[in-house]
Amino acid sequence: MIDKNAVARCFGKAAASYDQHAILQRLSSDKLLRYLPKSSVRSDDVKVYSSTVDLGCGSGALLPALANCSETLIAVDLSMGMLSYAKAHNQLPSQPLWLNGDAEALPLQSSSIDLCVSNLALQWCDDLATPLIEVSRCLKPGGLMLFSTLVSGSLDELTQSWSTVDSQRHVNRFLSEGEIKAALLKSGLSVDTFEVAVTTMHYASVKEVMLSLKGIGANHVHDKEAKPTTQGELRAFKANYETLRDNQGLLPLSYKLAYCLLRKH
Repeated sequence: MIDKNAVARCFGKAAASYDQHAILQRLSSDKLLRYLPKSSVRSDDVKVYSSTVDLGCGSGALLPALANCSETLIAVDLSMGMLSYAKAHNQLPSQPLWLNGDAEALPLQSSSIDLCVSNLALQWCDDLATPLIEVSRCLKPGGLMLFSTLVSGSLDELTQSWSTVDSQRHVNRFLSEGEIKAALLKSGLSVDTFEVAVTTMHYASVKEVMLSLKGIGANHVHDKEAKPTTQGELRAFKANYETLRDNQGLLPLSYKLAYCLLRKH
């Protein structure tokens, strides 16, 4: 079971540093928006969606784009710290409705929204089908759910570098493509788009790799034993990671992302 309070605390602590390190999140949010139907992008002032939810809004990177196509915008996040930061650092034409809420039990009325967008947030849920069923409940007929999530194979460099050091879990388990597709089927929503792509980030040092995860609050590992990592184990991990340097002398960190566009009929 995922400790939602611990996840919220990690992201709350990282709120001030999030935008400095959230390069992957910006890349994935930009790509995610490209999957919206072309009719969502209007050159005039007409709002395509009457009500849109940014689920797991984080620091608010998606809010300006979603505000442009939505009459009413609702920003939902598990972390009060993230919501407070997003509210203070996003200047929008009209203020969104800010909601502290869990994707697995949305504080929204049934059949009340036209669009829900979620960028790299649903991997923090126990069962992907649960938030998708919740979103389906909240969508109006014809409504859209657009989301990205991490797939098994993400952060493999970390897993590989720890594998010979100890038997502890140092990287969260992510769903396989098959498990994600099974969750989509359970949601009752039809699948317009399902694509998987790998994005690899590069860093100068192991320290930078670890700071990139801590800086966005993604350093919480579910079910990790309480036993602290020793200095010797940490040195062994770093030595293993150093063997992965590429031809440019940089250390890779790979993310496998699924991009999904779902529709309620």
